[in-house]
Amino acid sequence: MGSCNPARTLGVAMALLLASCAPVTEDMAAWPTENWQRSAPEAAGFDSGKLADALSDIRANVPHVHAVLIERHGRVLLDTALYPYDGTLPHNAASVTKSVMTTLIAIAADQGALSLDQPAMSFFDDRKIANRDDRKERITVRNLTGMVSGLECVGEHDEPTLHQMNASPDWVQFTLDLKMAAEPGSTFSYCSPGMHLLSAILTKATGATALDFARTNLFEPLGIRDVMGPADPQGFNHGWGDLFLHAEDAAKIGYLWLNEGKWDGRQIVSEEWVRQSSGLQIKTNPYWN
Repeated sequence: MGSCNPARTLGVAMALLLASCAPVTEDMAAWPTENWQRSAPEAAGFDSGKLADALSDIRANVPHVHAVLIERHGRVLLDTALYPYDGTLPHNAASVTKSVMTTLIAIAADQGALSLDQPAMSFFDDRKIANRDDRKERITVRNLTGMVSGLECVGEHDEPTLHQMNASPDWVQFTLDLKMAAEPGSTFSYCSPGMHLLSAILTKATGATALDFARTNLFEPLGIRDVMGPADPQGFNHGWGDLFLHAEDAAKIGYLWLNEGKWDGRQIVSEEWVRQSSGLQIKTNPYWN
């Protein structure tokens, strides 16, 4: 990830395009807490005709895209919903949920509720954990946020492991019991169960569900109110996916990051976290590059 990395919603759920890599300044639009200001594409150097052509191409060739939003310098230039999605309900943001989850962990760390370098297993002293060895004891919260926990998540995009977790009666226990495949911090592995473990850690550290914590500490300050997120059988919100947002609200989260964690004079998440997490973490295999 580079230092200029707009938030993106990928896959079949939504296409969210942020056409700005510059933070807000006094000559730009007001903060979009209540509503995004709108502007003609030409005012920001865009060609309306070419945007129309791009939408036609998306309709013809990328049928699973449901929404496209383009923002530039705090103003929305294009906002459209594509059939069958009509934009009236929040949409499954899929794995962008992971970025929200790690942001919530960073906010909790800013507040002193947890430490990023705290051993992950220390939050679950009340559980009997299988395959517990020295490597598993060394997994930190930070390792989980960077998907370098060393837990054995297998298959393309870890889908088999995720499906096994979803079929288990206790998703957190399933994840805690996974075998270790590598030393924590040494190897990237796309691991959705690890992200779900962060949801449980957040709840144990703060006493609030991930969704309630997000509403108070992230969504409400940004004016995000119509949001949904399911929970597992034990009541922990999904940490890897299934967060439902409107496109304009997903853009707000991207805009927060473009402005180094600041929102209308308030530091929502630390600037240090934004810079560190959007920089190079670990080299991956060519599949992930």
